[in-house]
Amino acid sequence: MMARFSLWMVLLVGLIAGASVQAQSTQVSAALIDDAVLVTSSFTGAKVTIFGSVRAGSVGRTDIVVAVRGPDRPAWIAKRKRTAGLWIGKDQINFAAAPTFFGVASARPLEQIAPSDTLSLYGLRPKGQLDIAKASADSPLADTLIDAFVAQRQREKLYVDDPNGVKLLKGGLFRADIQMPDRTPPGLYTAKVMVFRNGRPAQSTLTTLVVTKVGAERALFEFARDHAVLHGLAGVLLALLAGLTAASVVKRFAPG
Repeated sequence: MMARFSLWMVLLVGLIAGASVQAQSTQVSAALIDDAVLVTSSFTGAKVTIFGSVRAGSVGRTDIVVAVRGPDRPAWIAKRKRTAGLWIGKDQINFAAAPTFFGVASARPLEQIAPSDTLSLYGLRPKGQLDIAKASADSPLADTLIDAFVAQRQREKLYVDDPNGVKLLKGGLFRADIQMPDRTPPGLYTAKVMVFRNGRPAQSTLTTLVVTKVGAERALFEFARDHAVLHGLAGVLLALLAGLTAASVVKRFAPG
């Protein structure tokens, strides 16, 4: 019995040592082409580009995965039901935090790089980025609504998975591109570069990116953030003014 236990201990130590050697023998460095994205009135989206280099052993396959993550915000999604001729959102779940943007780039599909549980453990799936509120965790529709929330963000191109977003160049160099849509929210973003060796994470590096509004858009954004009540009243007044103006025009050109 002791001999078998000793054998298991030797194997365990060997596996740990092997993983340590693999991590130590893999080195990665990366940098953003631009560490800031400026949002103006003509903003139609932006491409985040990361250049880097990786040095790894010659045994097995090396994969590069890049994940760009936007700031967290509370969010919710509801399943609408038709009641008395009206569509009403009755079944709803809330997220304490959800990334406003989440983009992943790789040189081949993630399923070919690592097992599903590994991808989820290291936050490379959008579902793993969602922090569901405690009050919603026990909802029988939680899984369905979470999938619907992710699908909605994907349609809006706020959650992106690009299996052709990483280009492997000569000499261990690589380039990664992740496209952001025109509705990209401002805030501090993180860009994480992970190196996988034979399906296992071997090394990673992290950098930051700032998305900020400039000009009139920045002034309006800061006013809406700092004076929410006044911003709401201004919107109501503008709507009333537009309605009165339209009514005046119609009355002027109405017959008789």
